[in-house]
Amino acid sequence: MSRLALYKNHLKELADSYPYLLDIQNDQQQAGTRIVALVRNSDKIADISITTLKFSYAGEQYSASLLDLLTVSERKLSVPLAQLDHLKAALTNAVDFIFVD
Repeated sequence: MSRLALYKNHLKELADSYPYLLDIQNDQQQAGTRIVALVRNSDKIADISITTLKFSYAGEQYSASLLDLLTVSERKLSVPLAQLDHLKAALTNAVDFIFVD
């Protein structure tokens, strides 16, 4: 499991609205679960929050909200579809914004 890996969402109750999950958990923490952000198609909803990561995948625009986090069993995650390491700085900035001192 790797941080900033994009996975197909296999959680039946959420898959229609959020087709993908973005792993945001640090690779040093291993407990059999991963912290993931829900990813939705950006064309459907306007995202204006600084706590939203925007990116393109397979020619489409997507958004991952860092306010919509889940813990998912590693067994529920399939093979990663993409590695989005280029989002690292944006992820750090968005998380830092959430935990302002």
